[in-house]
Amino acid sequence: MKKILIILGIILLLLGGIWGISVLLIPSEVGERLASEKDIPYPVVIAHRGASGVAPESTEVAYELARDMGADYLEADLQRTEDGEIIAFHDDTPARTTNVEEIFPGREEDYIETFTYEELQKLDAGSWFNEQYPEKAREEFEGLQVLRLEELIEIVEEGENNPGLYLETKSAPRHPGIEEDIVEILENEGWLPEPPDLDSPEPDLLEKKGVPSVNLASGPARLIFQSFYQESIEELEDLLVEIKPQIPRVLLISPDKFSEYGWDNLLEFAESHGHGIGPNGFLVWPWYLRDARKQNLMVHPYVINQTWQMRLMELYETDGIFTDFPHLALEVYGKSDSIDVDQLWE
Repeated sequence: MKKILIILGIILLLLGGIWGISVLLIPSEVGERLASEKDIPYPVVIAHRGASGVAPESTEVAYELARDMGADYLEADLQRTEDGEIIAFHDDTPARTTNVEEIFPGREEDYIETFTYEELQKLDAGSWFNEQYPEKAREEFEGLQVLRLEELIEIVEEGENNPGLYLETKSAPRHPGIEEDIVEILENEGWLPEPPDLDSPEPDLLEKKGVPSVNLASGPARLIFQSFYQESIEELEDLLVEIKPQIPRVLLISPDKFSEYGWDNLLEFAESHGHGIGPNGFLVWPWYLRDARKQNLMVHPYVINQTWQMRLMELYETDGIFTDFPHLALEVYGKSDSIDVDQLWE
């Protein structure tokens, strides 16, 4: 028992020391000011591939659940099929999250861009979740399909809540020109240059469900673009300069990118060509955040799934988080009471 108390004491001392360092190093309220300038909620809750902790990632139900929970943004990794459709899909290949080995034997490790949209529609993108997480399994997850960007936009527009879209150009070098394709779709769907005209949510109705009211899709903060690739950020910058240059662009930073380019160089690029950074959660330390704040950059760490991690990010005054569990983040940040996922599902 004594050893446990000593260990707990050491942990508390370390946390206290980190908190003290963060107070000294990170300029207070900078993040809130930056978010306010862009009309972005603070702290912002970004549903990573939808509510992917409780439903199959990047599918209709994952995005609908995140929308209905009251997430501020729905995040999507965008890739292009062989016949030019823009889809929400994270992995380079369909092996992990579909039954491709049954439908197209031998093509399990083929890149997504080698499949047509029609071929991808033959895949089951939901049953894998039931097999991997039997405690969260639902019959309705079986047979879910890959979504096009247009269908994701429809999900946003047709809900009682209307969150924004946080769009990543995934594996951009393998999809040359995808930035232009995405912008063209957003223009055709009425999201650029001005926001769509949507009915406002009914706060009283949403309050009864215990979820916050969200209507970002109808405002200036409806879109945020992100990428790990600097060339893609530059391409988006060039495309938006004549359309809507103030739409935020965020440079994603992985540990590998950090090692390859160095923190200062990445921040310099992000400040010159965008508005923020999305660092891996393991890179979020007060001394790094201090440098980002000096460059007037928003900070949206990924992927933060544990409540203690969320509270730590709150302590560090990051501007919000990417999370697979938006309902937990909404509770931690005081945006909602306890959200009953089963009740929402019903």
